[in-house]
Amino acid sequence: MTTPHRSLYSYGWDVLDTGVTAFIDQLQARNLNGITLASSYHAGKFLRPHARQGKVIFPEDGVVYFEPDARQYGELQPQPHSTPALRRVLDEVLDDGRVAVHGWTVLLHNSRLGQLHLDYVTRNAFGDPYLYSLCPSQPAVFDYAVSLCRDLSSQYPQLSSLVLETPGWLPYAHGYHHEFAQLRSNAWLDAQLGLCFCDACHHLGGLAGLDVAGLQQRIATRIDRYLRAPVDASSTQALHWLASDLLEDDTLRQYHQLHQARVTALVQHIRTALPASMQLTVIPTVQRPTAHCWTEGSDLKALAQVADRLEVPFYEPNADQVAADALDLLQRGIPADRIRAILRPGPPDLADGQQLDAALRALIALGITEFGFYNHGLLRPHLLDQLGQTLSSYTRNLS
Repeated sequence: MTTPHRSLYSYGWDVLDTGVTAFIDQLQARNLNGITLASSYHAGKFLRPHARQGKVIFPEDGVVYFEPDARQYGELQPQPHSTPALRRVLDEVLDDGRVAVHGWTVLLHNSRLGQLHLDYVTRNAFGDPYLYSLCPSQPAVFDYAVSLCRDLSSQYPQLSSLVLETPGWLPYAHGYHHEFAQLRSNAWLDAQLGLCFCDACHHLGGLAGLDVAGLQQRIATRIDRYLRAPVDASSTQALHWLASDLLEDDTLRQYHQLHQARVTALVQHIRTALPASMQLTVIPTVQRPTAHCWTEGSDLKALAQVADRLEVPFYEPNADQVAADALDLLQRGIPADRIRAILRPGPPDLADGQQLDAALRALIALGITEFGFYNHGLLRPHLLDQLGQTLSSYTRNLS
């Protein structure tokens, strides 16, 4: 009987730092049978507790970690990482052959391409561009995302799956390198600021018979009035405002549904572009709870139908909240066998990793038996060892 998915999210620089053979030795010693390896990624600043070289690393922005075939692409072209050794890690891990390899593919979170192609980024209700968020309503962006996945899958048919991150619009409070504000954020404000009104979104809305210009003006007025007011909404108030807006403004609701249909279509086109033997999983959100993913254009039920699985980050402070979020997905009609859980077995989640066992038990009780864990290079060594020890007790339960 095949052992269910137990994979560790990893970056190529961590694999190189350890050495491919030793890295996979460690995976297997920790009862893991897969590596979810970044093949396309964004900028960041990472503290690496057990690194031999480079305790703090700044990844190159918006690059791929393989040799892209330029003939596969149109106006938007991927840029390979400048270090040849990092572009070979995927080949070397696949050549080792001892664990399943999953291509972790960041699609539209790409400040490098955004800066080069300002016409193709998300624009808020005031017309301000978000450099980090390519808009999937733009045909060139849509084609780039499909081409990237086709290129990666055609060059590496041995991949067990592609794991898509950011197939839609990034929320306002995520994605850029040094974000400033001197007012408190909330879910309502972030949702309004994150809504895209670029020319392509206007066009799609117009085709659907929506008054997008009127909606844009209403959203801009609401945001401006709130920003000028000497008040801060509580988290509860903000959530009620979100619900009221959707109930009272049919155009707003339909505009969000239009965005959801666009993301679903993108994932469906990617699924068609992949070999039938290669699974496609989708990370539907970068937010908590998962149900808030609609602000990014994710329709959970539709995505679960066009992809093979949803790979859901249950990034919660305790096991009870993990279980509650998972239950919500099941009640929304997502089958348990279409859900793969991502857990962070250390700070800031699960009582700094001490409730990992409880979270696993809760998810298994709900029928969710496939797990990814985040992230090899960011966790202290004792937490990686603790992960392995915890998983050892589930070998029988998860097979």
